[in-house]
Amino acid sequence: MATAAVDAVLDPQARWWGAVWSLPWWLACAAALAWAVLRVREKAARRPPYGGVQSDWEQVA
Repeated sequence: MATAAVDAVLDPQARWWGAVWSLPWWLACAAALAWAVLRVREKAARRPPYGGVQSDWEQVA
């Protein structure tokens, strides 16, 4: 959002600006995707306890 504000207010004419202003949005999408993948792996690594008591496992899921 800050790069969009700079683009709107200062109107930079540098050639590289076209790639730089969208970089924070790409990084935010990549971070969200990485978080989702890591969260799925974390949940897959934790197995439910064996036996009759699964209340903790059901609350986490």
